[in-house]
Amino acid sequence: MEELTARADDLMGRGQWAEAEALLLSARDDALAAGRTSAALSLNSELMGFYRMYGKKEPFESAMASSLAALENMRVPPAARGTILINAATGLVAFGRAEEALPYYAEAAECYAAALPAGDYRFAALHNNMATAYQASGELDRAGEYMHKAVSILERLPHHPDLGVTYVNLAQLYAAKSDAAEASACLDRAMEIFDDPEMLWDGYYAHTLQKCVGAFEAFGRTTEAADLRERAEVIYEGT
Repeated sequence: MEELTARADDLMGRGQWAEAEALLLSARDDALAAGRTSAALSLNSELMGFYRMYGKKEPFESAMASSLAALENMRVPPAARGTILINAATGLVAFGRAEEALPYYAEAAECYAAALPAGDYRFAALHNNMATAYQASGELDRAGEYMHKAVSILERLPHHPDLGVTYVNLAQLYAAKSDAAEASACLDRAMEIFDDPEMLWDGYYAHTLQKCVGAFEAFGRTTEAADLRERAEVIYEGT
């Protein structure tokens, strides 16, 4: 599964969205045909994330419906269940349905609390995604609270690019609060993290940088945006 998702991430990073979609759909359909329902559910969860990033609403809703129905009919370990619920909720936020997403995030938090230690990396992803939902709902203070929770977890993990993403998210939050100085400081901190000489330049790092390019451009920091884009291109060209 990890190898498959890595291949899909690599294709997406190269802009080969149709090829990534075909890869995931083929693997999902093969799993269904073989009666491997757990694998099919995991792939439907991956497809929710894929269609969110690809901006395809109807296929996302189909993958979400299949995933949620499977959760009703299968015994799924709490951590895995939480991750599937997060993928559903994050897609709902992306398609403008943040209020609907919040109950799924709440259930995911209960699943993680039952299965994971408090400082587990997956809580950072949950907190970041919950923050996005609260920000989209206009609850900026709660969004900031959850972003800082994510920072407190990620700062304990060495050389992790997701910490940079969280600071980019904080910059956007401070901009929404009309606090330009704090927004700029957060972008500075994000670049410090991305410039970490011990950061592993792999496909995940490249994918992470690509996610942040638009934010730097939106803040008028075009030189840094171009630098991040070039790093990602160098990584993809070398693989």
